[in-house]
Amino acid sequence: MAKTVKGHRVGGWLPRSSVQRLTYVIVFLMAFVILAFSNYSHSLMFNREACSGVEPSQSSSPYSLSSSHSSSSTPVSSPLDKVKWPRQSGDDPGHGIVGAIWHHQNPDDCNEAKYLVWRFPLSDRDARNIGALYSTIQAWLAYAMQTDRILVLDARNWKLTDSRCELRDTLCYFRPISSCQVPHKPKGLVSVRKADEIAKQDQSLQVIEFEGAWWPVEATQPFTITVKTESGEEKQISALAKPKTVTEWSSAALQYMWRPQSDLVQLINENLAKLELSSKVEPEKTIAMPVRASDKCKGHSIKHSAAGEETCLELSRYMEVAESVRKLDPKVDTIIFTSESRDMVERSKEYGKDGRWKFVYNTADVMQGTGSTNEATLKKSNTRTLGIQSAIVSLHMQLRAKYFVLPYFPKRSRPYSSWLLAIAALCRRRDLTFTDKTFVVDVHKGTFYPSDAPDEDLAK
Repeated sequence: MAKTVKGHRVGGWLPRSSVQRLTYVIVFLMAFVILAFSNYSHSLMFNREACSGVEPSQSSSPYSLSSSHSSSSTPVSSPLDKVKWPRQSGDDPGHGIVGAIWHHQNPDDCNEAKYLVWRFPLSDRDARNIGALYSTIQAWLAYAMQTDRILVLDARNWKLTDSRCELRDTLCYFRPISSCQVPHKPKGLVSVRKADEIAKQDQSLQVIEFEGAWWPVEATQPFTITVKTESGEEKQISALAKPKTVTEWSSAALQYMWRPQSDLVQLINENLAKLELSSKVEPEKTIAMPVRASDKCKGHSIKHSAAGEETCLELSRYMEVAESVRKLDPKVDTIIFTSESRDMVERSKEYGKDGRWKFVYNTADVMQGTGSTNEATLKKSNTRTLGIQSAIVSLHMQLRAKYFVLPYFPKRSRPYSSWLLAIAALCRRRDLTFTDKTFVVDVHKGTFYPSDAPDEDLAK
C-alpha cells in the first residue's frame, strides 16, 4: 500500500540549493503516490470487470497465474508456437455449435433471461478434477439450452485454484461463459440439491440453483439446435450431451468453455515459444501420446489419492500402437509425450535412444504425480495452479499432432480418463488443430477414429 507523504514547510532558513533539492524530492514522492493510486484503482477495476463477466486485460495483477511470470515475452514467429483458440465475440461469435452456444449464453437482454446456476461441489467427497468437472458442465450447458436458460457457474473457492489468483474460480484460467449476471432481485428463485428434481420445478421461475456432482437425465437426451454454417446459412442439427462420451456437442462445448483468458494465453505462448515446437514438430508427422498413470491405475500406492479405477496398460503397448500408425503413414516420426507421472516420462525416453522416434516433452511440466484434488495431496497452495497450468500447456502441445493415441475401455468406447476424454474431444475441432483431419487411435484395439466421423460411429 502506498504511504502518504506529508508536506513540510520550507523557508528561508534553508539555502536556496537545499530548497530546490527538497522541492524535487517532494515532486518525485507525489508522482510515486499518484502512480501507486493508479495501480490500486486498476486493481479495483479488474475485480468489477471480472464480476460483470468482462475479461480483464493482461496486465491485471490479481489475474496473474504464475509468480515467475516475466514482463518480457519470448518472440513468437510460428503459429505452432502460440495459442490457436478462437476468442469469440459479438463481432465474430463463430459458426456451428460453438457459435450457437455463444449466442445462447450472451443474449441482448440479460434482465429478462432465465438462469440455471450450477454451484461447484466443494466437499472432498464430491470434488472433481478439471476433466471430470467440465465433462459434467457440458451436460448442464446442454440442459440450459434445452430449457432456454443461461448457464451461470458459481465456482467460488474452487479447489483447483490457489491464493495467487484472487478470484478463486474458473476465471483464473478461462474466459467467462456468459456476459450476464443473475439479477440481485430475481423474479422467482429455487435451490435444488437433487438432479432428478430439476425438471419438476416451476419453469416460470427466473433462477434455478443446483449444487451437486451429477446432472439431470434429461440433459443426456438428443436435442435440436439451430446453427449457422460457415457460409452463413442456418440449419437445424441434432446434438447429444453424454458425459464420458465423445460427441460433436461435447467437443464444441469444451472449445467454448476452455477459451483461455488473456493472462493464460500469454503464459501458454511463452511456454510454447520456449519449447520451440516449430523447430521440433511437423503436425502431419506427429503423434500425440498423453499418458494418464499414477493414481488412475489400480493397485497404486500413492497416499491420500483416490483409489485406482483402471488396469493401466504398459508403455510398450502405446509404442506398439505408435508403430502401427507409422506402418500406415511412414512419414510419422515424432511423439509429443506428456504425463502427470515423472516415472512414465523417464521411461519413454528409452524409446528415443535409437533415433527411430523423436520425443517432444513439456519441460515446464511440474508432473505432480497424481490427478487427485484431495486436500492432503494438494496441501501446498501453489501445487494446484501450477498443476493446472502444466496440464493446459500440455493440452495445447498435444493439439499440434495428427494422431492421438489414447486408451479406451475395452468394453466401452470412451477414454478411461476424463482428461483424455477432453483431448479426444478437442482434437476433433478444426479451429484448434493443425491438420485437415485428425485421428484418435484406440490403444486397446488399434482402431482409428477420424475427426469427421459422426457421433454414431464414435459410440459404437
